Amino acid sequence: MSFVKSIINYTMWANDTIWRITEKLTDEEFSRDFDKAGGSIRLRYIHLAEDTWEWYHDWHCEEPEEPDFSEMTRGELYKFTMDYIMKWRSLIDELTVNSFKDERNGKVVIVTLDEMIFHLANHHTYHRGQIVMGLRLLGKNVEMTDYVPYRFKTA
Repeated sequence: MSFVKSIINYTMWANDTIWRITEKLTDEEFSRDFDKAGGSIRLRYIHLAEDTWEWYHDWHCEEPEEPDFSEMTRGELYKFTMDYIMKWRSLIDELTVNSFKDERNGKVVIVTLDEMIFHLANHHTYHRGQIVMGLRLLGKNVEMTDYVPYRFKTA
């Protein structure tokens, strides 16, 4: 299996590990605002759903109507995000687009699929860390979701 596919599998495992705690939160805990910078666990899940969806459609140069993420339940947000991660994973085996051209502030960058998968995993890790901090502030016990523990758990 390619390293890129391993990164996707790791991201899914880590997301699932944290989700098993998140899905048991009360609605108040899920929506509690921890501060203006970090927001709530709910807002992190909305952000991950939005970006995972948006990047996938940007990659394919598509402009579908954006779902109303704020109206989704936590379960719908999680399933939606994980379904889109699976779509990204399928691109590794069924590559239809080799790269994506992104233009910002007068600069052009060509991003390959490997780089996009790395970006996706990194983005999920960053926001999963914010979710973990929220869970810990709520007094929840959260297991480590680093890559090496993933390898031991899935070996």
